[in-house]
Amino acid sequence: MARSRAANRKMHPNVPRLAYTVDELCASANCSRSFYEKQKRQGGGAKETYFGRAIRITPADAAAWIATLRSK
Repeated sequence: MARSRAANRKMHPNVPRLAYTVDELCASANCSRSFYEKQKRQGGGAKETYFGRAIRITPADAAAWIATLRSK
């Protein structure tokens, strides 16, 4: 039987994060999803990678996007 995500995180707490969802990025950047979508429409969103229909953002791309927000 497969373990849950929570059980895996508890067993392996120090595994680095490879990618964020858009909602996780917004939570870490302390902004709303609508603000992120507005920035994306204006050409200023984070670089997104698609895995099928799933959108993921690498930590490096997330940090670069957050840095551009703070520099404005």
